Amino acid sequence: MKTVWIVNHYATDPQETASGSRHFSLARGLVQRGWTVVLLAASTEHPSGRRRAGLPDARVSDRIRDGVRFRFLRTPQYDGGLGRLRNMAAFTVALLRRSNVADLPRPDAVIGSTVHPLAAWSASVLARRAGVPFVFEIRDLWPQTLIDMGKLSPRSPLSWMLRRLERVLCDRSAAVITLLPFASEYLVAQGVPEEKVVWISNGTDADDFDGVPPTGGDDFVFMYLGSVGRANGLGAIVEGFLSAAATDPRLRLDIVGTGAELPAIRQRAAESAQGGRITFEPPVPKDRVPALVGRADAMVINILDLDVYRFGVSMNKIFDYAAAARPILVASSARNNVVAEADAGIVVRADDAEALGAAMIRMASPDAAGHRARWAANARAHVIANYDYRALAEQLDGLLERCVARNGDEQR
Repeated sequence: MKTVWIVNHYATDPQETASGSRHFSLARGLVQRGWTVVLLAASTEHPSGRRRAGLPDARVSDRIRDGVRFRFLRTPQYDGGLGRLRNMAAFTVALLRRSNVADLPRPDAVIGSTVHPLAAWSASVLARRAGVPFVFEIRDLWPQTLIDMGKLSPRSPLSWMLRRLERVLCDRSAAVITLLPFASEYLVAQGVPEEKVVWISNGTDADDFDGVPPTGGDDFVFMYLGSVGRANGLGAIVEGFLSAAATDPRLRLDIVGTGAELPAIRQRAAESAQGGRITFEPPVPKDRVPALVGRADAMVINILDLDVYRFGVSMNKIFDYAAAARPILVASSARNNVVAEADAGIVVRADDAEALGAAMIRMASPDAAGHRARWAANARAHVIANYDYRALAEQLDGLLERCVARNGDEQR
């Protein structure tokens, strides 16, 4: 039986939260294919910075879920940017401390995943120590995403350092996994061999959703489920909804999640005569998502118009929306669009509140009932065929087997 270590600072147990469960879902699929999987993560959760519920204040803590072994390494709690940076440094140090991993089964491969590249760099060191292949997974293009969001100058020393570290990790890796369908163009331009790059999208566990379409009621409920940060574009969704709700009194908007922009969103709702039709709920564990989404008539998402999205987008929430057999309203100008691919709803321009409002009225119209049924069926069929984590885990299994076999040939 082969063993793989997956390093993701922010990996989550699905019973903690609905976000960040990509690696658990992939790991569960690998376990079903005969792998032993260890997920290495920090004892603090993100974005709250608090210690994970139920974890002792111990140097290392283990938890087994569906055959997947979580190894949580103790890191300091934090509140704010500097605290988060200290947390990143602490996780890096903890990961490199040999005693923190000495009792784990020896890996045959190590996957190092961003967001922050220090975690992936640490994974590459672990792979070198064990003499096994390192697989670099890029979930966000650092520093390109920060540059395109206006948070970092392309000529700053930090940009240079991040770019250099990204290239070092690509050079060290046996393969580079990207979640974005066109990121190979970016990586090849940085000098990475095209044959080294493999696209393994985000996805969903389709069997967790019953796929029963909405039955309808007196109100028509749009739902947003996910983080409420600047990058999530909730402002345009709320503005569009407030405009639409003034025209159609049946409309409701449920926002489920938390983040830095939540206070401003709540304030905007409180200032509007239509704000009472918006409800706010805290994040829920992954296993509660299907029941929660089942209350909605349609799902809504706004993907900001950023240059980096020329390489595509891959958001877990949109696959969950589709697996639940819900029509989807998406505002996006990204190069790829699952809703358009599947004919699963309405697509409007990114960050366009007016277009979102008009589309909400159109989607909720009684005359659109037939369209909604078709969109819902198309959404679920498309995600099962292309983005179910069982199929994605099969892709990862094949990639790891090739990397391990190639490493064995090189050592003989």
